[in-house]
Amino acid sequence: MTHSPMHERQPPRHDRARTSWQRTGLVMLAAFSLWFVLDATVLQHNANVISAPGTRRTVALDFLNPIADIARALRLDVPVGQANIALGRTPEGGFVIPTVPSTTAPPGTTTTTAPPLRPTPTHRLHVLIVGDSIGEDLAYPLLADLTATGVVAVNTDTVIDTGLTNLDYFNWIRELKYDIYRDHPQVIIGMMGANDNHAFIGPPAISFGTPPWRAQYLRNVAAMFSNGTKDGRKMLWVSVPIIQDKGQSGELQVIRDLQHKAAVQWRVAFFNSDSVLSPHGSYAAYLRVGGQLAQVRTPDGIHLTTAGGALLARSVIAALQADLHIRLG
Repeated sequence: MTHSPMHERQPPRHDRARTSWQRTGLVMLAAFSLWFVLDATVLQHNANVISAPGTRRTVALDFLNPIADIARALRLDVPVGQANIALGRTPEGGFVIPTVPSTTAPPGTTTTTAPPLRPTPTHRLHVLIVGDSIGEDLAYPLLADLTATGVVAVNTDTVIDTGLTNLDYFNWIRELKYDIYRDHPQVIIGMMGANDNHAFIGPPAISFGTPPWRAQYLRNVAAMFSNGTKDGRKMLWVSVPIIQDKGQSGELQVIRDLQHKAAVQWRVAFFNSDSVLSPHGSYAAYLRVGGQLAQVRTPDGIHLTTAGGALLARSVIAALQADLHIRLG
């Protein structure tokens, strides 16, 4: 007696499900492996210029270096590299900062960019705002408020996860030079530093907070400020505010102190954001603004809400007028 195919014994349902999941897992593993090889040079670059010195970075590079070498040798990195170039990055995913053309001004030519003390709609004040992600929280409301005066033209340049420690990742000193060449600002307003409480990767690596670290960080800030104040430009620097994490906030105090020291040296107006965002000397997620309780910090305990950015922007404009003696109305 024969049996029709439909009556043949089928594998148990749970075995079929397990086989299906195994196939899915193998496909996902193969896809991940392919992505990993194609992206190995980018991962290697990020480990080199972003990761802090230590065991994790060493282990990551020991694993990534031979894979990245194979990807380059077989040109498997080309598709990702071309995609990064199309996005305005280096093939490894790094930032591309244009070089400022070298020009020689004719004898007798003045290069001063001193701001007008009383800007008008026909002779506007040209302002550049630069910063990291917290600087971006300030930049948007500050841009709106300054533009609303009718006598200020504003350009902004903010890049998240950047600062003045890891210049191999993003070189703010070179970036500011190019911003000045491109935008011709008369006043520069800056706010960054929340990402700077890390070691200098080097080589040689320099541990955060040590005397060599402080000396190098002060040199980086001084280079930023000397470029910003060249040719008669004015500069106003806004400090990173107290954050919720007390340990990290203590580390950022080192940043604030060094930035303030450089500001005094280079005659940069220094605005203490804590006077607005932490008026009682401690972290505050909520403050009374116009008689109403407003949330001024985001849940991460670091960044500013829209209300917090607007509150700080109004105080920065007041400082701009008081400290730089510029009348906007």
